[in-house]
Amino acid sequence: MTGYERTKHTIQGKTVDYPASIFIATSVACRLAGVRQSEWSTQPEVLADTLIDFTEKCACDGIYVTRDNLVVHEAMGGKVTFPDSGDALGSEPILTELKDFSKLSIPDPNEAAGMETVIAAARRVIEEVGHQYYVMANIDCGPFSTAANLRGVQNFMMDIMTEDPKLVHDYLSFCTDLVVAYGRAMQATGVHGIQYGDSSASMLSPELFEEFALPYQRSSIDQLQQDECDFWLHICGKTNHLLPLLRELNMQVFEVDAMVPLAEVGQSLTQCVVKGNFDTMALQESSAEQIYQATQEMITDSGIQDRLIVSAGCGVPQMTPLENLQAMTCACRDMA
Repeated sequence: MTGYERTKHTIQGKTVDYPASIFIATSVACRLAGVRQSEWSTQPEVLADTLIDFTEKCACDGIYVTRDNLVVHEAMGGKVTFPDSGDALGSEPILTELKDFSKLSIPDPNEAAGMETVIAAARRVIEEVGHQYYVMANIDCGPFSTAANLRGVQNFMMDIMTEDPKLVHDYLSFCTDLVVAYGRAMQATGVHGIQYGDSSASMLSPELFEEFALPYQRSSIDQLQQDECDFWLHICGKTNHLLPLLRELNMQVFEVDAMVPLAEVGQSLTQCVVKGNFDTMALQESSAEQIYQATQEMITDSGIQDRLIVSAGCGVPQMTPLENLQAMTCACRDMA
């Protein structure tokens, strides 16, 4: 089976030879390729070719086309600085007052700074290796996290408690439209899946999540449903308290962090495939032999081997040795 077939069959509930694996790689991919991250972040060809090179070296099954979580911030006019090594740095939040969102407009993703870079990179990956690997593209943040990023996370959390609820919901509706516009433009590249992260929402109580995050996740995911393009949701952090609510979402894959047991996620979210969730620091610091054994134990203990895509719990740390990543993919192949 190709990596594309292995991943797609897993999502479709079909039999595979062994568990698929896909990594979220940014700075680590640049380090292994000897590429300046400033060039990787701004040049679509470099971004695409670096991720292809990383995937081939690791021998995993999919390519996670991503840049950082500042793409929408940049597209909406925010300043972003790209160091030669290390992740991008954003400027101050775009909105100083919540009500000022009415002055914003949704840009054309194919022309907006940041968005156009990732879209062009995704298109290049599809053209180069889309027949071999499953290509999944990150469209930055979900509605709640987009709202928090544009306003500032602390500011937006205060807005929820102090502002007129109608104003808050109107703002979240705008952010949903923004997310959907980017998502549809990304789908047009021919990628096999799209993903957004809504990690700021993990800080909410179930009650607040149900009011301020879930309706907009549901709306955006429903609008972005396509038979030929799967939807993946990523929420960093501890999400145990949100799992019963996430059952309502029509997603094909849920990406879970290391602090939440795979077995618990699998038992709760029976409607989708689960991607995760090897501890990122253990991935960087352990020996290849330890990682091989721990990966096989993680797969077996998950209880959901038939609907598990193996990965780290979040982005792979910059200094992770290549042999550690290869140990994870080798462990998957040896489960055949």
